[in-house]
Amino acid sequence: MYNEEQQKVIERLNEFIVTQPSQNAAAEVLGISAAILTQLRQGTYKGDTKKYLTKLANYFQLKADFDGTYREIAYAETSISKKVYDTIRICHVKGGLAIFAGDAGIGKTKAAQKYVADNPDNAIYLTLNPCLTSIKSTLKLLANALNAPTASTLDDMWVNIIGKLSDGMVLIFDEAQHLPIKTIETLRSFSDYFRDRNQTLGIMFIGNNETVRRLGSNKKADFAQISNRTKQTRLCTTKNIKREDIMLLFPILAQNKMNAEIDFLWKIAQTQQALRGAVNLFSNAYDNERYDLQGLVAMAKHMELDLTGLDIKSLKSKEAAA
Repeated sequence: MYNEEQQKVIERLNEFIVTQPSQNAAAEVLGISAAILTQLRQGTYKGDTKKYLTKLANYFQLKADFDGTYREIAYAETSISKKVYDTIRICHVKGGLAIFAGDAGIGKTKAAQKYVADNPDNAIYLTLNPCLTSIKSTLKLLANALNAPTASTLDDMWVNIIGKLSDGMVLIFDEAQHLPIKTIETLRSFSDYFRDRNQTLGIMFIGNNETVRRLGSNKKADFAQISNRTKQTRLCTTKNIKREDIMLLFPILAQNKMNAEIDFLWKIAQTQQALRGAVNLFSNAYDNERYDLQGLVAMAKHMELDLTGLDIKSLKSKEAAA
């Protein structure tokens, strides 16, 4: 039998499971086996019940605390995210290779994820990292995304992937600056396979400025073929972020005509902090229940952001005038 507090945890567990695709899916999220969850719900578990109920209680409290914090909007069609989205679309329609590169935190990843959400049947999004850049690891990553069988040999894995790809698809590789030339050539071969059959497969590389230097330059012989087959290359920096982008990302500021705050976050976004840094700053200030200009500046200093070059006095004067 459960006491009153324990019963509340079980009730929250039952409510949580209803929100998930299945109890197995809930178990994966919670890190507790489905079998143990069943026994806990039935009150028949013979093991350390307190251990699991405490774990569940801590999890639900953590999520409750999270729900009370600032939640950034899922996607805003900023000037840069629209360019990323449109570049992917052209790559998708025409096939072949395309590159979009720029500073970290300007909205590239969210735009790519939005594109895949809008085109779930024929767009695949993959995030690379230094551990997933070799031909074998990248092919495994792609095979898993396509539900293709993985194999011990590269040629078998390549064939398995081809069997899952089809005309009119686009593959989006984020953090592409990590890719070495051999892996890039392997990915290019998938696009070439469809091109030779008068079909299209788009390969979209998204990354930092190094991506353009390595993939888009025809000065190096090793990358000449890649450059020649790249149909478009686009580059954006934090300096391309517009004031209107800040208004889209922070509608609460736009609705209340908090122009000094908008300008401050715009200046922050144009530094190495980028849009991501501006969002993090506003999120912390909002949770601190002080997101006016003084609150934003105080939080920026608390976060040890570099405010060099920002004319805060001018912004304060604008705030006072308003």
